Amino acid sequence: YLYRVNCGGAEYADVNGSRWLAARDFAPGKSWGSVSWAADYPDVPPAFGSRREFHDAIAGTEDEALFQSYRYGREKLRYRFAVPDGDYRLELYFAEPWYGRGGGDCTGWRLFDVAVNDRTVLRDVDLWREAGYARAVRKGVTARARDGWLEVSFPRVASYQAVIAAIAISTADQTVR
Repeated sequence: YLYRVNCGGAEYADVNGSRWLAARDFAPGKSWGSVSWAADYPDVPPAFGSRREFHDAIAGTEDEALFQSYRYGREKLRYRFAVPDGDYRLELYFAEPWYGRGGGDCTGWRLFDVAVNDRTVLRDVDLWREAGYARAVRKGVTARARDGWLEVSFPRVASYQAVIAAIAISTADQTVR
């Protein structure tokens, strides 16, 4: 793995002892980080209003803390990672943090797409429909880096806001470090 990032929270060691980096904002000269709508306003902290935690139990994982903190946003939320050009595997981690907590059918209340380098790799992600409230969801996608970057974005948010708990990036190329 080149990167393991806890998108909304602190540094974390998972049950296998793997280290997940703490959330951070992207800035020129950094090898990775997130960008959100707050970047358009120089007097607003970069992660203002788009980083949260919840403390309910997360089903389907032994690493609850990794899913209990998250970033949320619309089309301006993105993650950038410096990598050599080539092919990569991305693991995207999600959990529905709000909808369905009190019961009821929340299908379609949160609906978004995920893209890597402007290519949509997941369409109509509906975490509640797929897994319900507070259940770990993992999605694996492949992507090709270009110009030395992988950028994860949410180009279409049809309902409410996209959420992301963690991102892991790996490659089979043993020469990449």
